[in-house]
Amino acid sequence: METHLPIIFSAGQFHSCNKFSDPDKYPDSYVTKLRTVIDFEIELFSKDGGISHINGKSYPIKKGALLIVEPGDKRRSTLHFSALFLHFGTGDKAIRDLIHSVSGFHYGLDYEKWEPIFSDICNTALQFEQDSSIYAAAKLISFLCSVKQECNTVSDPNQNSHKYSVISEAIDYIKRTYTEAITVNDIAKHSCVSVSYLHKIFVETVHTTPSKYLLDVRLAAAKSLLTTTSMPMSEIASKSGFNSQAYFSDCFNRHFGISPKEFRSSFLDKTPC
Repeated sequence: METHLPIIFSAGQFHSCNKFSDPDKYPDSYVTKLRTVIDFEIELFSKDGGISHINGKSYPIKKGALLIVEPGDKRRSTLHFSALFLHFGTGDKAIRDLIHSVSGFHYGLDYEKWEPIFSDICNTALQFEQDSSIYAAAKLISFLCSVKQECNTVSDPNQNSHKYSVISEAIDYIKRTYTEAITVNDIAKHSCVSVSYLHKIFVETVHTTPSKYLLDVRLAAAKSLLTTTSMPMSEIASKSGFNSQAYFSDCFNRHFGISPKEFRSSFLDKTPC
């Protein structure tokens, strides 16, 4: 049976800030044009930042994430990001089936483990020595087999890894912006998912709702300010993300069974002179 080894067309490192170098024209929030993938593409991301949009789904980019797309896939990216990359083709059905079995966006890979392997494929592919293309193809096939084995160690790796990535992204966003007038809609939009999906995976993984988690973060911040500063209640409410002192007092009382003023007084009474 005739075998067609993968032919690597291009390989190396890609930094989007080099191609899209004008910060005024291409800010961090810029989304590239939608394109149809022509060859097989693999990207191993080298740092956090940016978002990959694949066939209508969005994946926040994390260091160590691996993207494998096939001809015909639709993709675009939210800037900025950095990655090692390979573009290649093959007519061999067994190899194409292998690629199809691992295509998609994968989180949770050990970057320090996979980066030397991926770099070696890239470096071999870029050599002009005799048989270097064969060596690179063999290393690429071995890499794909290792990825398949790694992905099979967990059930439904794409779904689970994406779920935990969304949670991580949402929690990080909450902790950075809870002082602002953000809502669950804002959190879902930032995490590139629907409100209903965000609610579902929060309950599954954090065992609370996004709105309850946001409230808990704000109340924890308020408790810290009550016990470590002499700020007036109105300022504490504002700095903790509550839109009014009355709403802050109501939430605090319902959550702790005591008013913010009583909590501060109780804490001061217990503080050694």
